Amino acid sequence: MEKTVKQMVEESPASKMWTLAYSDNFMLTTGGVLNIYHDLTEADCRSITSTNTLRQIQFARSFKVDDGTFELINSQLLPSSKNPTFSVILNGHDAVHDLKCLRFLTNLKSLTVDLFKNDQLKELNQYAKLEVLGLGGYGISIKPITQQTGLEELFLFGKLKDVESISSMKWLKKVTFSQITLKNLDFLTELDDLRELHFMLGSASNYDQLPNIGKIESLSFGRVRQLTTDHLMPINRMKYLKKLGFHTQPHLTDLDWLKDKSIETEVIRCKNYKN
Repeated sequence: MEKTVKQMVEESPASKMWTLAYSDNFMLTTGGVLNIYHDLTEADCRSITSTNTLRQIQFARSFKVDDGTFELINSQLLPSSKNPTFSVILNGHDAVHDLKCLRFLTNLKSLTVDLFKNDQLKELNQYAKLEVLGLGGYGISIKPITQQTGLEELFLFGKLKDVESISSMKWLKKVTFSQITLKNLDFLTELDDLRELHFMLGSASNYDQLPNIGKIESLSFGRVRQLTTDHLMPINRMKYLKKLGFHTQPHLTDLDWLKDKSIETEVIRCKNYKN
């Protein structure tokens, strides 16, 4: 017999330690991630919002979600002051299999969706007006998201097509690339208001255009393949940079090349870093 959520939490000291609130329908972690196992009740929502920690909403198992649960998410959970993200994976194993559910979530401002090969961008544009979007998939053109004119933060991951089309989204403030190989950064020079730029688990052939991209104040590299000091030299010509981060970059040995010592730097798990 399958254990209830209460049993999963109460019978495991580790689970109990990392759980802020729970019922037979949900589990809310200390990190603010809400895992939904069954349809929610109003009492569930009161318990969740009382913690004032809700950061992400996702389904923990595949089940037929009642419209009432989406309505509760919209009316009780999404208006949270922390602007929680609704996260879905369209791989056939999530509780939702398309983005038509967004028609219930009129208060949604932040969405993370892994489309896999299920192109649902038409539905996304039809039902949502977002400020923050995390988007992944395989072989899907992202051109339709240029219609999201209220979008400020964009996180792109996976094998997406037409990534360069975001050059027309001049309203973007923050862009992150993950698992994406870029030929160059030329298309980003059109983003005049960009304030943050982050690279993760991907690469680019060169970074010469960094000084010509928006007004970048925060820049980071995480597990970027073959990133060397030579690639980083254009950073010295970035006029607005205030924060610079490196995570798991084995070729980074020091920051002696960085001319502006007032820039706040963070170096994490760079095994050959000697400073």
